[in-house]
Amino acid sequence: MTRLTPLFLAALVMLSSPALPNDGQITLVVGFAAGGTSSTAARIVAEAAEQITRTSTIVENRPGAGGGIAADWVLRQKGTQTLLFMSSTSSLRTSPQSGLVPIGILATFPYVAVTRKDAPAHLAEYMQEASREEKYRTVATAGAGSIPHLIGTKLFNDYGVPMVHVPYQGSAPAILSVLGGHVAVAIVPFPDFLPFQDSLRILAQTGSGIETEGWVGIFAPPETSAEDVARLSEIFRQASQRAQDKLQNVGFEHVWRSGAEARAMHEKDYTQWTPILKVLGIQP
Repeated sequence: MTRLTPLFLAALVMLSSPALPNDGQITLVVGFAAGGTSSTAARIVAEAAEQITRTSTIVENRPGAGGGIAADWVLRQKGTQTLLFMSSTSSLRTSPQSGLVPIGILATFPYVAVTRKDAPAHLAEYMQEASREEKYRTVATAGAGSIPHLIGTKLFNDYGVPMVHVPYQGSAPAILSVLGGHVAVAIVPFPDFLPFQDSLRILAQTGSGIETEGWVGIFAPPETSAEDVARLSEIFRQASQRAQDKLQNVGFEHVWRSGAEARAMHEKDYTQWTPILKVLGIQP
């Protein structure tokens, strides 16, 4: 029987792995601080991408302007392997016509509205209390103009109750403000809520009171060639598969979707929510 040497096996692995466009480092730029939904998923996927490409994949956090600073940075990195790791939470900060090239969606997640366990347990009951007592109307999110902000606006409007928005620079401080009794409700991605599930109650979630599904995906700079897009797409398709157990352990659902599907999801969110932003007087 013919035996394969370790060197030959290594060569086979290298041949079966998709090559990087420029045989160099990949940088995933995240628009929020370390520890949040996007940053957590990016680091999991970066580790998997390194195993596939055998080269470095780093995560760079550029927080600010609800993800807008990171998006603007990547837009200026034409022809490089500096990629935007975008979450639907900040997707309204970047127009689908900005020039960013979608590589693919890596995973999805539900949004949740959470409150303390001493608050009314059911959404309808909660809104009845909120219509009578102002203290139940305060809602914390990861920033003005974010998807959670707009989810909260719609949720309260559906019950005819005015919402008092309290923006924070991230989901973790929004959740902590609820735990501390400073704010009544936080609307956050489910992965950010997961570490606090024993202390807080879910009031509404995607599929039950909330219609919107969250996602995380990869977008490349303008003028990225079709060949490079195809290579990057294959790298991250494989990386998302390899990382699916770790992603699921922290609250994501692994669902690879192509660049075309990523563009469609971004356009859907932008079309659905931008009119509400304008009503609120917020520039996307």
